[in-house]
Amino acid sequence: MPLFSKYSGAGNDFVIVRAEEVGLRDAGALALRMCSRRTGVGVDGLILARSVTEEMVRIRFFNPDGGEFGTCGNGSRCAARYAVDRGLTGAELVLVTDDGEILARVEGERVSLDFALDPRVERELRVSLEGIERPAWLVRMGTPHLVVLVDDVELDDFEAAARPLRRLEALGPEGANVDLVGATGDPRPVRTFERGVEAETLACGSGCMAVAFALREAGRAVGPMTIRTRSGERLDIEFLHEGRIRLTGPARHIFDGVMPDEPP
Repeated sequence: MPLFSKYSGAGNDFVIVRAEEVGLRDAGALALRMCSRRTGVGVDGLILARSVTEEMVRIRFFNPDGGEFGTCGNGSRCAARYAVDRGLTGAELVLVTDDGEILARVEGERVSLDFALDPRVERELRVSLEGIERPAWLVRMGTPHLVVLVDDVELDDFEAAARPLRRLEALGPEGANVDLVGATGDPRPVRTFERGVEAETLACGSGCMAVAFALREAGRAVGPMTIRTRSGERLDIEFLHEGRIRLTGPARHIFDGVMPDEPP
């Protein structure tokens, strides 16, 4: 029976499976089965990892609804840690995703990723949140993120407030993840409602990068930024030369298990 591992990146958790071990089975169906909080392992996503060379690992990401997406900051850190733990690569490696190659360095539980994502602010918006208009930015960070600046991220009902923003007409037919960022604070507090999961997650790496990029482009922040995620863990974002972005944060192995050949 194929082995799986559960990893957590700042509270954003994933099942990781060697692609060779699942064969040709439908990865989307596997994600539906494994990610379920009540009938599966209970995670935010599935990652398939395939060794390409001694320095390179191909990874694919799937949401709990079975849909595949291009990249994931916390998931990529977990995948890098998994590759080192499994002896697939050394501590410096390249992750190959649908959104490009990511340079990774694993130092114990601390993992750094260097992205070349060509981020951009697609549009500036004003959105209504709890009856108040807020400045917002639609940022393409591999996946789309709606970054909303708020006075306080501690809303009475975060998911009820964020869910309508997730599918605003201005975001296009697929909508976007929603990231609320506090107007002040060091580190800046961020909360994320993730599409595909359709709920709040404890952390979102690409969301934190989107927040840092939006604030930088809007002239509301300069230099490296530290983000405090909902889990309380911190993610560090640094803008490097030639448009690259570095994301650094924890990646922890939680447990291993085996998948039965057929669903129960």
